[in-house]
Amino acid sequence: MMENKPRQLETPAPISRSWWWEWEAAALGLLVVGIYFTRLTALPVCGEESRWASAAREMIASGDWVVPRQQCMIFPERPPLTCWAMGLVGLARHEVDLAAIRLPSAGAILILAWLIYAYARAWMSRLGSFGSAAAFITMGQVLQLGRSGESEAVFTLFTAASLLVWHWGYLRSWPMALTWSLGYTLAALGALTKGPQAPVYFVACCGAYLLWRRDWRWLLSRGHLAGLACFAVSVGAWLVPFAIASGWRAVDDIWTGLAEDRFRFDGLLRHVATYPFDTFGCLIPWSPLLCLLAKPSVRKSLLANRPQVQFLIVALVVTYPTVWFAAGAMGRYYMPLYPCLAVLIGLVIEYCNVTCADTFGRIAWRRYLQVLSVVIVAAGVVVVGISYVPLEQFDDARQPLAFLFVWVPTTVVVAGVLVWASLSERAPRPQIAVLTVASFVGFAYAGAMVNSRVHGSNDLAPAIAQLKQQLPDPGQIVSFDSVYHRFAYEYGTPIRRIAWPAAAAELPDSVAYFCFDHHPGEPIQMRAISGLPFEWDVVARINCDPVHRDEPQRAVIVGRIRRAQMAARPSVSRPGLR
Repeated sequence: MMENKPRQLETPAPISRSWWWEWEAAALGLLVVGIYFTRLTALPVCGEESRWASAAREMIASGDWVVPRQQCMIFPERPPLTCWAMGLVGLARHEVDLAAIRLPSAGAILILAWLIYAYARAWMSRLGSFGSAAAFITMGQVLQLGRSGESEAVFTLFTAASLLVWHWGYLRSWPMALTWSLGYTLAALGALTKGPQAPVYFVACCGAYLLWRRDWRWLLSRGHLAGLACFAVSVGAWLVPFAIASGWRAVDDIWTGLAEDRFRFDGLLRHVATYPFDTFGCLIPWSPLLCLLAKPSVRKSLLANRPQVQFLIVALVVTYPTVWFAAGAMGRYYMPLYPCLAVLIGLVIEYCNVTCADTFGRIAWRRYLQVLSVVIVAAGVVVVGISYVPLEQFDDARQPLAFLFVWVPTTVVVAGVLVWASLSERAPRPQIAVLTVASFVGFAYAGAMVNSRVHGSNDLAPAIAQLKQQLPDPGQIVSFDSVYHRFAYEYGTPIRRIAWPAAAAELPDSVAYFCFDHHPGEPIQMRAISGLPFEWDVVARINCDPVHRDEPQRAVIVGRIRRAQMAARPSVSRPGLR
């Protein structure tokens, strides 16, 4: 009978000035360092990393940190804060290398881990706060994007921080001007990272929350005007010089160009039906815990004992339709709200182990740990099996023998710890369970997953090094129109861009070697016959796909002009292919 009796709510102690001395905060720092800062440069540059890295290089070379450029041409695709971060690290390292590209993202995850913990400690137990931060840093998609030079991690830092810091200040009754100014300034930094999504989310979430609470004093305060002024100054300090230098067409492109493609009707019904499952998958292995919120008694207990959760729910309800009903939205577009979902996960962990959980909550937590232990053992067997099954399709997933010697005992120990922790909800078993799950997930990704990706990745460095040895002067090569950004970054030496020549006379006499993009289904001979008005030879064909493919989808052709033939006959104008 005593087992079924609900326990009394543990009131978390108010956050102290020394929260960072709690062992959970130190454990989070060690987790992030171990997961995100190790093997950071194991993979070659891929995805959009080379876009922002190339722009960062040009900012350093030109000294112009206002206008992002690719091959000396304005690059109005996204605001420049990601390039600034890479460029500043590159200045410190004297090179925009892989470490400079990815350190801003890893640093953003570290700051977010501590921010989530500190925010949650304002009104949650140490277990719930630790569960929130540990869940965020080991969500599947966060592991993927937090170790790359994409803009999502830095964007998530500023967008989520604007919401959490504002709500933190609201809960603690900070001065209104300070609270609004911090929130709007962080939202402005998010806008400078990836466009208008951050300020739209901030205004919508905070405004809807205050309307829900009918708190007109905060909504219509002078402090709110002070926050708006901070936003205008923060964004305007870059936007005004950019507009003067580039024109208003570039301003429109850099703020709305990418967003326009995401809102369309084509494929909308399919997207609406599948996107929630995408979100669920992006939060693995912690998303199953959110299913407990479907039980009315769990929701009622959380809302009764943690009224602060209203802000998280309002934020999710207001923002999720922006990606759910946008047919072009990908799973990562909702990553800025993952910290809010992580806090909900921490609340569920706290409910099952600390607060007045019913028998359902305690049993659900035990079953979750037990199922995870089975999955981990199965994963251990699968990884070993794949490494020794003689099938070609498993080549990239095979693991080194030295790694398997660590992997096998680790899976056994982790599974055993989770089974032990599932036998009782008494402290410190829940904390140990959370730490064990987070550590194993991070180890699996930074170890087995990175090994697999390294095997399957296409490293351009050897091919480009060989190409440079064939060129008398690597600095003299030009590109006809823009060349693929991954090639331009890996090439290292600046590549001058010129227009696609319609006649041989248009080509400067100094040009001997050139390059251009080669797209799938386009024979190289077509460029020679109808696209280039001169005789030329193929020097190299560089496969620029991020992974190995039998049929490359993106390549760069490097050619050499036959100057003797050009001088012997008059130029003939031929239409260039676009």
